[in-house]
Amino acid sequence: MKKKWLAVALIAVLLLGIAGCGAQETEDANEASSTGSEKATLVVGSAPGPVCYGLAYMAENPADDLALELKPWNKYDQLLAMITSDQVNISSTPLTNAFMLYNNGVDVQLINVLVWGMLYVVSPEDTVQSIADLKGQQIAVNSQGSNHDLILRHLLINNGLDPEQDLEIIYMDLPEASSKLASGELKYAVLNEPNSSMATLNARKGGVELNRVLDLQKEWQQLTGQETARIPQAGFVVVNSSQLDKGVVEKFQQNLTDAVKWINDNPEEAGSLVEKHFDWMKAPAVQQSLQFARLELVPAADCQKEIEAFYTELSKTAPAEALGGKLPDAGFYFQP
Repeated sequence: MKKKWLAVALIAVLLLGIAGCGAQETEDANEASSTGSEKATLVVGSAPGPVCYGLAYMAENPADDLALELKPWNKYDQLLAMITSDQVNISSTPLTNAFMLYNNGVDVQLINVLVWGMLYVVSPEDTVQSIADLKGQQIAVNSQGSNHDLILRHLLINNGLDPEQDLEIIYMDLPEASSKLASGELKYAVLNEPNSSMATLNARKGGVELNRVLDLQKEWQQLTGQETARIPQAGFVVVNSSQLDKGVVEKFQQNLTDAVKWINDNPEEAGSLVEKHFDWMKAPAVQQSLQFARLELVPAADCQKEIEAFYTELSKTAPAEALGGKLPDAGFYFQP
């Protein structure tokens, strides 16, 4: 039902447009992206999480030829409004959101995947050794139909478990799940980064040690029989209607690649830097999360087959509407 609502909302926004303040922001974004050759200015939508770590470095260390303005978003409807009203030139996003935008006629292209396989089953216990060990247990996931939910269900089904009969999946937001893990009210939850790091650090303050008992990317590798198989989770899209020059996209891509390398190489300094620009993510959690976030920028054109292989497998159990109705065609992938 939620996905249908989002599709309706998308069509409505496309037909009605954004007025008032949004219209002014649209004009500003278009002007910024086309201001001569001396220095380009990008307005970049920034979702919470490791996908934005590199943006913190870029904001702190602006390039001579590329200025950055960050525009945070938290929910899909915010992302939708920002993109369809041209408030941003580029935005970070989970891949499933990018699929939905593109398949519903929004002129976006994926320029990279940056976040790979950072989903973990976290528990105060350490008895679970495999997906099959979750039989008879209760496990929390952030929301029904989310990528976390779809991946967990796919792994359960392919390990011989019925998600509706053999265990109980409950839905709650990640901070609530983290709190209940620490208090002992909950035994298992699927958490991403930096939430699993936040949860483990906060629980430790109360004398509770949380464990990442299952790495869902490793479980995916076992399922597919491919040691190099990865879960492509999030990256960046370019909003083509903002008339951004392709060369500027390439500058952004290179600068972000350099930024992510610095973040990975300097976790302690990165923690403080990310907290400075995204204050809800605290430095100790960011620092710890870099051990588990698997940040690697891969241009979309170079990982198209990998994306298609993953989502083709996932679509065997996931409803089509959860993936935007279908896998995007080749036009979805930005070509340098």
